[in-house]
Parts: sequence; C-alpha cells; structure tokens
Amino acid sequence: MKVRNSFITSFLLVLGLVLLMPQQGRAIPAFARKFGVKCYTCHTVPPALNKTGYMFKRLGYRMPPDDMDGTKPAPKVSALDKDIKFSLTNSFAMIAQVSITGDGTTTDNGDGTSTSTSSSSFNLDEAAFFVAGAVPESGFSYFGHYEMYEDGDSGLEQGFGVYTGGRANSNYFVKGGMMHLQEGEGTRAAMFYNLFSDPAYILTNVDPEGISLDQAPTGVDAGYTWASNYFQRIFAVSAKVTNGLDANGDPINSGSTQNHKDVWFDADYWFGPDGGVSGMYYRGQKDQVQNAGQDNEFTYRPNFYRAGVFANYLFFDKLDLLGGYVHGNDEWEWDQISPMSHYVADTYHGEVDYYIKTGTAFMARLDRSTQHIDPQPDMHTRAWGIGMEHAMTDRGNVVVRAAYNQEHDGDPVGLVGTTDKNFMLDFRFMW
Repeated sequence: MKVRNSFITSFLLVLGLVLLMPQQGRAIPAFARKFGVKCYTCHTVPPALNKTGYMFKRLGYRMPPDDMDGTKPAPKVSALDKDIKFSLTNSFAMIAQVSITGDGTTTDNGDGTSTSTSSSSFNLDEAAFFVAGAVPESGFSYFGHYEMYEDGDSGLEQGFGVYTGGRANSNYFVKGGMMHLQEGEGTRAAMFYNLFSDPAYILTNVDPEGISLDQAPTGVDAGYTWASNYFQRIFAVSAKVTNGLDANGDPINSGSTQNHKDVWFDADYWFGPDGGVSGMYYRGQKDQVQNAGQDNEFTYRPNFYRAGVFANYLFFDKLDLLGGYVHGNDEWEWDQISPMSHYVADTYHGEVDYYIKTGTAFMARLDRSTQHIDPQPDMHTRAWGIGMEHAMTDRGNVVVRAAYNQEHDGDPVGLVGTTDKNFMLDFRFMW
C-alpha cells in the first residue's frame, strides 16, 4: 500500500508541474503547418477529431471551404487548396510518446485462489513517421504511417492511395492499400483515436478466436459524402472489402496460402454543433487452430460478424457525451464431433468528456460486456477509466495526459477472471 500511495503522490506532483508550465508555440504537425491553423481546427484535443477534421479526411486531406452557403455551386474537390504550393515540411510528420506507468494484475486461478503482480516503468511507447497530403489540382491524395517503434516492434501500419471526386458538398472516394479497419471512419464515439491513450474496450475487445476491430488489413474502401450549407449536417457511407484473418488473428498477407475476404460497412450522420450517430457492420472469416498443441488439435474456418451503433453530442462546446453498443456472433467448435456453437458478446460503452478550456479536458468512460459460448455460463467484463489531458503548446501539438484505467476480464472459455490496473502519465509530441 505504501508503494502505491508513493506512486500516486509522485504521479500527481508531476501532473501538477506539467499543468503549470508556460505554453509555447513551436513545432506544429504537417497539416497545421500547411494551412496555417492550430490543431484545434480539426481536433477537440489531438488526436480526437471534430466535425471539420472528419470532413477534412473525407475530402482527401483538403480543407472544407468556409463559404459554402448555397448561393453558388460548391467548389470541385480538385480545386480545393489549389493555391497552396507543395512543400516537404507540409507532407511529413513525426509523433513520439513517452510515459511513466504503474501496473497491477490479479489473476483468478480457478481454485479459489488468486495471484497478484505489480510493476512500474519508464517507457518509449511509440515513435511514428507519417507522409500524407493531396496532389495539387487533382483528386488524388496519399497517406503513409510507419511505426519506427511501438511496443518493441516496427513496420508499416498504414499505406494507401485515394481518389476523391465530385464537389465539396457531394463527393465520393475510392481508396486502396493497407488501412485501419475502423479508425477514423465513424463519428467521434466510433473512433479509435480519442482522449485516452488507448481506444475503448468496445473497439479493442479480442474474442477467444483472435478477432478484433483493431486491425489494419489490405483492401479497397469506397464511400460517398453529402453535406448541407456550411457543413451543418453531413451524411456519409463507406464500404470496404479486405483480406480476412489468419490463424493468429492477423490480416492475411501476400505470403499466405489462404484466400478469403471480409466486408465492412459504415454510415455516419453529423448534426448540430458537433454531434453524430454512426452505424457499423463487419462480417468475415478466419483460420482457426483449435486446441493447439494438444492431441485433439484441429483447424476450421469460422464465420463471424460485428454490428454496432455509436452516438455523441457536444453540449455548450464543453460537455461531450458519448455512447456505443456492439453485438458480436462468432462460430465456435469445441471439437469435431459436437454441433457448431457460437461465441456471443454484447458490449456497451459510455463516456463523458468535459473541456475546461481549449486544449484541456477531463474524461471518464465505462465499458461493460456479457460474453458466453454455449453451453458455458455467461462471463462479464468491465473496464473503466478516468483522466485528464492538457495541450502544453498554443497550437496543441504537445500533449500531456494522466489516466487511471481498470479492466476485469471474464474468460468465456476457461471461466476465470483477470483484473488489470494501470496508472499512466504520458507525453505526446507531434511535429
């Protein structure tokens, strides 16, 4: 207990010193450099997107026009930003995140006893390199994301090209390459990147077969976007066809002998000052090795799907309420003799973000999930977190965040539970 209290005291002291530091406006990310704006033009606090940031992505990394009042035709996508010259410094960006963490894990051994462990550490969480932008006076744009370091690994995270046609208020896009499945496609409650350091459990839950929405497959994405005058209302749809999953739960790559495709669909509606509703559907297959390493090991290819709805509304430019629900249903085989069973999960998400001032926010969230595989009983998972985020520069490109998260996972296969607790103070630098 003394160790934990000491850690919490140090944690709060460091946070207090950070919040009292004077703000400085130095390095800024590539898109903000290009358009001469602050990060808050497209973000509430980076990396969480607002309505403008969402439309910026739908237009192929082009700034939405501010004079779209309906009295004249909206400009063509290819004409947006035509007066901005290409610059290398406006096309490249880097992100780095360092943190101080304290972790504790308690595991139910299934026999009435439990095992607990704890640790604390200084960490380099991520160092990433980005290249992105629009080809001037054309509908083409590009995006690349290379992880130089993330949890000890490195490699290409995303890489794709986009063609966007039509006008600013009615346009379409076709995208091809390696892309995140869910990230950035929905309204704010459905986005992976949010005020916390990690996405919500509702988006990252990994089922016993290794299936999750948190993946970056290769495929084709197409969509259409409609916007009213001044972008007060936005309606958008997207559909993807991507490579399926291999036995490890990773997207199939060029070296795989498997060939099956997944489909994904999303519909978004933005309204009011910064509110939105999203619906999502994902269906696919994967290669599953069951009872690996045992005498009764076998393989099969289960079908699975996810269906979800998300919503948020920002009150008085201060209070953001977010919520979501995802239903999952995956085929499951205990053995090769018994009838096909199913892994079924219902997960709920609620979040409250309060913006004290531009660049500073308090946040709290709660996720609950009920999961079972016939004929096993229901198992329950709950995850919650509280935190604070503060931009240390006037432009919002250096962010400090403090958060406590706790997650209790109920294993629907082994029928045991594990509780993880995490204190984190992290600094994110975006240039």
